[in-house]
Amino acid sequence: MHAATLVQTVLPIFLIIAVGYAIGKLKKVDVQPFVDLIVYIAGPCLIFASVARSDINLTDFSTIAGAALAIVLILTSVAFLSFKLTKSDKKGLYLPLVFGNTSYLGYPVALFAFGMAGLSRAVVFDMINSLVIFSLGIYIVHQRNEIREAFKIPLLHAVVIGLVVNLLNIPVPDLVFTPIETIGMITIPLALLVLGYKLTEIKLTAVKVAVLASVFRILGGFLVALAIIELFAIEGMVRNIILLQAAMPSAVMGMILAAKYDRDASLVASVVLITTVLSLISIPLILAML
Repeated sequence: MHAATLVQTVLPIFLIIAVGYAIGKLKKVDVQPFVDLIVYIAGPCLIFASVARSDINLTDFSTIAGAALAIVLILTSVAFLSFKLTKSDKKGLYLPLVFGNTSYLGYPVALFAFGMAGLSRAVVFDMINSLVIFSLGIYIVHQRNEIREAFKIPLLHAVVIGLVVNLLNIPVPDLVFTPIETIGMITIPLALLVLGYKLTEIKLTAVKVAVLASVFRILGGFLVALAIIELFAIEGMVRNIILLQAAMPSAVMGMILAAKYDRDASLVASVVLITTVLSLISIPLILAML
């Protein structure tokens, strides 16, 4: 990717995050209604619109879904072994180590870098990420099987409906599709503003551990994805999206779950902050390689 294209792709994303951060520093507001708007309305609309009329096929879908699941499970296994060797009891750290910010940040990066074709494939990676964080992720930090939570996420329903419409060539009239698409367009700027705002609520703790965990999240995710891509000779847009999504900074949802279940919440939040700052460097580097 050329330097000019790189700047045009990455700079707007981090400028919007910076605006959200500035708002958080200047004025305290309740962002939960905006999060709900993203999760339950705007996000599903964006996902449906991007998948329903995309050129994604079952091969691409299954390749990305399989790779995403493998990456999450491998990272979970490596984290488990690391905790055993270091005798760490910081179970909350599983969340930022394993799960990347494949929606709030992954969507805009994929869209700005590769257009709607990139976004529709990024959505598939995020679907698997969300399924696992709301099942295995909650089980790890809460010691309860919350698999039902995973299927309450509207984005999963939106992916399935969009894929059915796409694969069966079901016509959606513009009268219906255009409002859905327009509502979906709210998602990306709003999600970036919320991400920036959320970063103002974080206070750094255990900096050394947080930095090591941050390097593991970004570099580890990238290297595992690279190994899978080489092993299965994955190419083209699918390859680019897998590499990009696997190396996203830690998920904001991990921070929310750690706080909800009182599992190392401040340490998890510190990793989210540090990985997001590091992604200022890592995302342009990865895009330059692609």
